[in-house]
Amino acid sequence: MLCFQPQPSVLIPGIPLAAGDVRDLVVYELGRLARFDDPRTLWIAVAIILAATVLYVVALYRRERAQLSLLLAWLLPGLRLLALVGTLLFFLSPVKRVDHRRVTDSRVLLLVDTSQSMSVEDETLLKGGKVSRSEAIVHALTRSSLVEDLRRQHDVALAVFDQQLDRIWRWQRSRTADSHEEEERKTADAHSWIEKLQPVGGATRIGDALEGVLLGEGGGPLAGVILFSDGGSNSGVQPLTVAEIAGKRKIPLHTVGVGSTSSRRNLRIQELSAPARVYPDDKTLVRALVQADGFAGRSVNVELRASESSTGRGGSVIMGEQELSFDSDKQVFPLQFEIEPAEIGELNLELKICAPSDDQVEADNIREVEIEVVEAQSRVMLLASGAARDYRFLRNQLHRDRYATVDVLLQSAQPGISQDADKILDAFPSTKEDLYPYDCIVAFDPDWAQLDAQQVELLESWVAEEAGGMIVIAGPIHTASWVQSPEHSTLRALYPVEFQKRLTLLDDGLYGSKTPWPIDFSRDGEECNYLWLAGTSGASRALWSEFAGVFGCYAVKGPKPGAHVLGRYSDPEAGISAERPVYLAEHFYGSGRVFYMGSGEVWRLRMLDVGYFEMLYTSLIRHVSQGRILRGSSQGRLLVQRDRYSVGDEVDVRAQLMTASREPVIAPQVIAHVMGPQGTSQSVPLRADEDRPGNFLGQFTTKREGSYRIELPVPNSLEDPLAKRIQVVVPDLEFDETRRDEMLLAAIASRSGGSYYANLKAIVQGNSELPPAGQLIPSRTELETVKGTPDKTFTLWLNRLLLGVICGALCLEWFLRRLVRLA
Repeated sequence: MLCFQPQPSVLIPGIPLAAGDVRDLVVYELGRLARFDDPRTLWIAVAIILAATVLYVVALYRRERAQLSLLLAWLLPGLRLLALVGTLLFFLSPVKRVDHRRVTDSRVLLLVDTSQSMSVEDETLLKGGKVSRSEAIVHALTRSSLVEDLRRQHDVALAVFDQQLDRIWRWQRSRTADSHEEEERKTADAHSWIEKLQPVGGATRIGDALEGVLLGEGGGPLAGVILFSDGGSNSGVQPLTVAEIAGKRKIPLHTVGVGSTSSRRNLRIQELSAPARVYPDDKTLVRALVQADGFAGRSVNVELRASESSTGRGGSVIMGEQELSFDSDKQVFPLQFEIEPAEIGELNLELKICAPSDDQVEADNIREVEIEVVEAQSRVMLLASGAARDYRFLRNQLHRDRYATVDVLLQSAQPGISQDADKILDAFPSTKEDLYPYDCIVAFDPDWAQLDAQQVELLESWVAEEAGGMIVIAGPIHTASWVQSPEHSTLRALYPVEFQKRLTLLDDGLYGSKTPWPIDFSRDGEECNYLWLAGTSGASRALWSEFAGVFGCYAVKGPKPGAHVLGRYSDPEAGISAERPVYLAEHFYGSGRVFYMGSGEVWRLRMLDVGYFEMLYTSLIRHVSQGRILRGSSQGRLLVQRDRYSVGDEVDVRAQLMTASREPVIAPQVIAHVMGPQGTSQSVPLRADEDRPGNFLGQFTTKREGSYRIELPVPNSLEDPLAKRIQVVVPDLEFDETRRDEMLLAAIASRSGGSYYANLKAIVQGNSELPPAGQLIPSRTELETVKGTPDKTFTLWLNRLLLGVICGALCLEWFLRRLVRLA
């Protein structure tokens, strides 16, 4: 009888079977043995019993041999032993099953750094000419034999990382040369993953990426990882810690250094900022940061020029000029220019560094920003259920502002009360003539229950169709009274947050503390210049860090789809989920904007400086009402979420278009044109919003720093295209140090049992010390045996056979013994 148990997993290099091939193997084994951890004990017991029984049978028939013929002397004990063997086999339970052997190819993962430092142009191709680090990697993956060499022994996977890890492609192991059709298919497939290798990430987390590879990889056994990076790990888990773990798991990490090891010589405009909207003859500050690498002991001039956006650069005039002298090789200079725009309209500002000829990167010597000079006053309505401090301070501020008209509706006030305002309202407007002239409504814990259905419908129409802007502040008095009522669903739809469905008494609608907690700004919040307390992002963050914070926040379920969370209430005891409660958020509603605050405590900024409170609310009001202030075209509006983005951000573009007869434009989509830095351009389709005729939505990704201009022609219109300009910046984190960190890359390879390649050519062709990657990583293809289930038909047949043998042998022995008259 054949009885064996194959190993569950065996490494077999060069196995001829293809991945996924399954071979069946018939196995016979003793089922009783499988029930014992150590079958030797059972075998010993069986041997003892068997030996004792044989001895007994031999002794029994030895006494009776004299009475038997020679034939019966051997036949009778033989029959007894046959019955004994049958009983033993029945006890050991022989089984038959069909096992499956499956081949699983090993895998090699190509891990590519797509952070923004990979956009530095310091790599050289064989034909000459500088290209970016990212472009050099794409060239190695698509124009060299690297991938094909690896595919001869492995499946090959491709993943990218910056702040997070993303697996984007997979090639199966090749066992034959690719046909012409296969080559064409691979060329077409390449276009689907090359786009994802663009260097847009704001940070480099090498350790996190390697940890994600070790913990989350699925499929066949991982034979090795090839990391393409400049080694500029600037956040996250320590890479060397993960490398040691990989070494213990016998997964080598091979690293490929990309980029130059020497410091670059570069002058760069790191940041240029100006108010998005100003009024004529306002003194306007334009701020900039200029970064210099490798220019110690030298000086350069910086010019600020201005031109009307419609005239282009030919009509530019110099608005200011400064000379910068650098004391060290790495230095950042803050600049400030004061201008007084006089003409109404769009003004394009261009800051230019008059750089010397040895500046290695010319593209970042010019930066543009656009400001809108508007003459219309902002007409603001302040709506409050009670005279809280935020309401009183803002009312007084707007009443003093010569560019604002403020009307107030204090719902708890007695008729005839006197207030510092242009007009005191007794009730919320109930006609278009009364409501539509307003540009912005600031609502402090309003009692929306006082509005009737017609007024609510009018308010919704003013926001969605007339681009009205709202700033809504939740509060402890009236917010809870309307957020649960079915009749206020239209008002809840205006808010960028989802309110809690309070099913228990534990949720009282408010989070509160006896101590103040700072506002935890999101990345979007830090980049929103209308939340800045200073002229630059860094200076604003520093001032916000000095703010003690707020004591409470209204409980909401979370942001609505499409809403942007700008800040959260940072009390760790608040909320029942992992994320802290939303404190600041906004979204588009139709063509209007709604900005949400979790409590009315921003007045506490006045404890730092009265000007911070006034700056914040002035910026917020101008921001949410910009759709009305900038309605230069009678046939539409073009809106974006904010005026400043980071490289890699998604820009949501929204348009509201009307015909010459003021009817909504009906079309499945319209095409916007985006002009980016260095002459780049792209077309962005804006698809129709099915819920709002005449509204169109689309988005695009920012890939380079600089100024972007979005233009949208209005269909069947002779007017100039609608236009919007945004600024795209890169985080300082990625450009503080751009040299390749060879020590880190070599240490990652060494600690994991891998190899370090100093350039892309070496990983493809090898060098005097190391073979090419295709020969470096041995196959770890696995042959896995999967046990089948016992064959019940075979077991039934065998049991019947054994029972027949046992009974037949015993019956025949009994008959023969009776025949020869034995006892």
